[in-house]
Amino acid sequence: MISRSKRLRAVFPERLTGKTVTFESDMLISTVTYPLALTKDSRNAGENKGENGENNDENEVLEIIRKTPSITQPLIAIETGFSTRKVNRIIASLRKKEIIKRIGKTKGGHWETLSN
Repeated sequence: MISRSKRLRAVFPERLTGKTVTFESDMLISTVTYPLALTKDSRNAGENKGENGENNDENEVLEIIRKTPSITQPLIAIETGFSTRKVNRIIASLRKKEIIKRIGKTKGGHWETLSN
C-alpha cells in the first residue's frame, strides 16, 4: 500500500512550484510545508506609498477627467480599477488642492481643471 506522504508527493510535485516541498507525518497529524512565491506587489505590501504613490493615482484620475470632463466617479473607478471610495478620496484631495472643480449638478455637471 502506498503511504499518504508518497501520494501527496505525487499530487504536489516540486516541479510545479519550483520550491522544495517538505512532508512530515506522525500517527495523528500530517504537515505539508512549502514556501510561498513572492510576487512583485507582495514585496512592498504594507508599505506606505507616501506622496509619490498618491500623486500617481491623482495624476491618473486627473488625466481621465481632462479627457472626459463629464465623467462620473463610478466610471472613473471602473476605468482606473480603483474602488469608488478611493476615487472619492482622490477627487476630494484634488478639490482641496484646488486642482479640479465641479461645475453644475451631480448628474448634469462636468469637471473643470483649474491648473495644468
